[in-house]
Amino acid sequence: GNCDPAENNADGFAAKLTCGDGNVFRGCIAYSNIDDGWDLFAKAESGPIGVVVIENSIAYKNGSLLDGSGNGDGNGFKLGGDGIGIPHVLRNSIAFNNGTSGITSNSNPNVVLENVTVYGNALRNISLYGKGNGERYFKATGVLSLNGGELDNIEEMPSLKADTNYFWTGVAAENLAGEKFSKDIFKSTDL
Repeated sequence: GNCDPAENNADGFAAKLTCGDGNVFRGCIAYSNIDDGWDLFAKAESGPIGVVVIENSIAYKNGSLLDGSGNGDGNGFKLGGDGIGIPHVLRNSIAFNNGTSGITSNSNPNVVLENVTVYGNALRNISLYGKGNGERYFKATGVLSLNGGELDNIEEMPSLKADTNYFWTGVAAENLAGEKFSKDIFKSTDL
């Protein structure tokens, strides 16, 4: 329920801009914040921040408040900014029903995803992209992505497609071998 007067800068958790090394979030829930659930934004003027690890955490319904009002950025896990490469780790976590992306690198070319479930986000479930012509070092294992508003964005590093990753194609959650899964694998998808 965090909200600022401009309705676009209040995140659930914000380890960003000038934070140092050693920040770890475990077992945290960020929901109904007007901006993002997590914001790890780095900008060129202040340089890189320390590596952040997020484990066993949940981000849902960010971008609007509990009563449904507001229209902030609405990312579940925003993992960077300004094209600055920082290998933030998102592990054993879930993002669902967020106003834009469930997980976005926000131009950070070094994000690490391990065993994440992403479901029913308004724009993309997963959006991994860099900025400029530098190399991309994304890593992903154990991704389950289903029912996003648009297909997942991994086009800058198609090698992320693997038998252990099921990305949302816009019509199905599919791995490299062409195997698909449906929402029936979950006990419930009641948001």
